Formats: sequence, structure tokens, C-alpha cells
Amino acid sequence: TRDSIRIDITYDNIKHAVYQRSEKTTEVRLHFELVNPIMAGKKKTDFFQFYVEVISSSQDVALSSRWHDKDGLMEEQEERRRRRKFNKLFFEFSKKVESVSERFSNGDTIEFEEPFAKLGFKGVPNKEQVEIIPTFKSLVALEDKPRPFCLTLSEVDIAVLERVMFGLREFDLTFVFKDYHKNPLRITAIPKKKLEGIKNWLQTSDILHYENRNAMAWNKVMEQILEDPKAFAEMGGWEQYFGDSDEGEDSEDDQASAFEPESDYEEEDDEFESDSEEVEEESEGSEFVESEEEEGEDWDSLAKKADAEDRRKQRSEQMRRDDDRPSKRRRR
Repeated sequence: TRDSIRIDITYDNIKHAVYQRSEKTTEVRLHFELVNPIMAGKKKTDFFQFYVEVISSSQDVALSSRWHDKDGLMEEQEERRRRRKFNKLFFEFSKKVESVSERFSNGDTIEFEEPFAKLGFKGVPNKEQVEIIPTFKSLVALEDKPRPFCLTLSEVDIAVLERVMFGLREFDLTFVFKDYHKNPLRITAIPKKKLEGIKNWLQTSDILHYENRNAMAWNKVMEQILEDPKAFAEMGGWEQYFGDSDEGEDSEDDQASAFEPESDYEEEDDEFESDSEEVEEESEGSEFVESEEEEGEDWDSLAKKADAEDRRKQRSEQMRRDDDRPSKRRRR
């Protein structure tokens, strides 16, 4: 470490070992997620991360670009060489750890996970937006601050895609753990264009997932489940919250607290329907009156009215012309 502190990590205490090569990032990383926290100096931690910056993450904007001259090309080649060098060193180290763990670990051997960069998506797991990338055992954001984000997929019971509706450009993804005493984990502000890709990844990872238009009040939901877990299982589990089954009014009343925003939408829909019915009745009544007035006169009477109107217009036009003529004075 930077403080020259010796740290001993046992193989059995490693929960996740992740190797992230430097491709679109400026560092190459090794991340170890621990089962039980250990002391590092005077601090307790449940993870360790080792990285090397292969490319400078900052650049002096006052200097002109050097990528088109000879020195700039040499600098670019040097960065590519460093990236290949440290990617290889970290990869070889991970393979050595795997081979050693086969001989000294009491249980499962360590297998380093590598993030699938093509399946990555932007999101906010803690306080800032980062690139979140899945592996075959976890979902990680190793650059997140103050603590790297790491979710174990085997601990997840269901995943819920929230705020999925037309007109919104972002949605949320909530993971509910198998241990219902743990608070669900929500990742917010995920771009809508990543929805189908995330659904395909959840399906291939054998994670049961649901879609919901509103954001769930998870504190109330988990309290209801923990009050009577047996009743929750007998009522169909998560299907009573997200399923499409048509059950009685009692089940709808039980779920009202979890879907509070929906009541406002229902009231607006009822008002809209009543207003539309009144408008339709008024329009039908006006059409009926107009049709009665039109049916009261026949074609002969309408033709006579039109002739009389034409004669009236001709007389008024003739009188206007007479008034415009200049008057002639008589000579004596």
C-alpha cells in the first residue's frame, strides 16, 4: 500500500476477484471484495483495490495539441505500449492467484471475473453517475466513489425496472435481496435506450425481473412481507405486486400503500371520462336541434328565399351606382 502496510488476505475470505483491463479507462485494476472485513492499519475495510494509471487522466489545455506532430505520435505509441504491458502483468498475476488458490483454498477456488464492457450502462448506485458493468457473478462499478460498487448476483431475489413509461428518458433498477431484512438496492437515472439490453442480461443471468410504471415504496413493502412471510408466500409471492392476475378487491386494497401515485391517476381518469361524456351529450343535443331546424323547410321555400335575397342585393347595388354619378347643372 501507499503507507507501506503489510496486508494478508486469505483465499477463503475473497468473495469476488475482478480483473478490469484498461481499454476505455485510464487504469488497469484488480478488485477484491471480501466476505468479512479486515483491518488495514487503523481502518476496517471489506474491499481492496490495486491499480496502475497507464494513461495520464489530465492534460494541460493551455498547450496546443501534439497528436499531429512527431512527438505527439511517439507519446501515443508509448501510451499504447504501457497499456499492453500492464494489462499483461495484471492478467498474468490473476492467473497465478487462481493456480495457487487451487492448492491452498479449503473450498471453492478463486476465479477472476472480467467485466463485459459491451453490456455496460450509465447509472447512479450511490451519489454520482458511473459506468456499471456486469460480470458473470456480479455487477460492478469499480470507479465509483467513495466505495466501489459491487453487487453479488447470487444474493438477488428479483429485479424491478421502475418508472418505465412513455415520455421518460430514464428509469430505475431495483434489486431485492433473498435476505428480506436487507434494504433493496436501487440504481437510478439509467438511460431508456439501455432498457432492452438490461432485460436480456437479467434473463440470461436467471434473475426474475418485473416492470412497473411507478417507483415502489420499498420500506412499506418489506415491512408488510416481514410481518407475515408465510402469508406473502401463500398469496403468490411477488406476483401479487407485479403479476397480471385478476384477483379480488382485497388484494388490491393490500397493495394500495405500495402504489400510492396510482390513486391520483385514477381520479384524473374518472374526471376525464365524466367530462368527455358531458361533451358528447352536448354535441349530440346540438346536432339534433340543427337537424330539426333543417328538416322544417322544403326545397321550394328555400329557393324562394334565395331569389328574394338576390333581388335585394341587385337593388342595393343599383342605388349605390346612382349615388356615385356627378350631378349636372342647368344652364340659364
